Amino acid sequence: MDIASITGPGTAFVAGLVTSLHCAGMCGPLACFIAPRPGEQASFAASAGVYQAARLTSYTLLGAVGGLLGMTALGWFETWGQPIARFFPWAMALFFLVVALRVDQWLPKPKGPARYLHRQTGKFLKMPRPLASSLLGFFTPLLPCGPLYLLLSLALMTQDPIAGAELMLSFGLGTLPLLWLVQAGYVRWSGRLKPSTLGLWQRGLAGLVAAVLIFRIVHFETMNQNGLFCGS
Repeated sequence: MDIASITGPGTAFVAGLVTSLHCAGMCGPLACFIAPRPGEQASFAASAGVYQAARLTSYTLLGAVGGLLGMTALGWFETWGQPIARFFPWAMALFFLVVALRVDQWLPKPKGPARYLHRQTGKFLKMPRPLASSLLGFFTPLLPCGPLYLLLSLALMTQDPIAGAELMLSFGLGTLPLLWLVQAGYVRWSGRLKPSTLGLWQRGLAGLVAAVLIFRIVHFETMNQNGLFCGS
């Protein structure tokens, strides 16, 4: 394994798993929203599947746009003689450190997109549940979410639309298992998922991953400086 693996899909998937602990405590309204109304033919599983597929599609598209923008927006780093890829592993480790210390809750979050999504919910309620679920999933990135914004900044750093899309898709897939379980059994889970407990688990896991990544980065850079490792 080389240091490039730190910035790959595997680490983004772990980022999704860690942050999903926070998302799980907030998905109750979404679980209720996508549940079919009495008399509708659609099943809850189908509505949830449509919602998750649309959400992953939206994440992937955002990642591709981020990588494309990063090709030009971050080009000025090259004038320092240091490619942006040199800092990418540290940025990934910083993501987990920020989540562990809950610094992400202090990040500025634009309110305009969230207000727009809130205004659309009335229209969604009048639509068949599969259609409403797909629209809600596609617009989910409009919700204020510090970790999601941090991942989007990392997609910029890829400076590649394919790599950016891969990063965000992997992140979305990481959030999928726990969110699906909570949505599928919301009534059973809702009374047991305390935000404080989930927050402690998230901070602990994020801190552990951050420590592992920092150790690996320092190890690889030390090996490179000593001429003992040729990976990049």
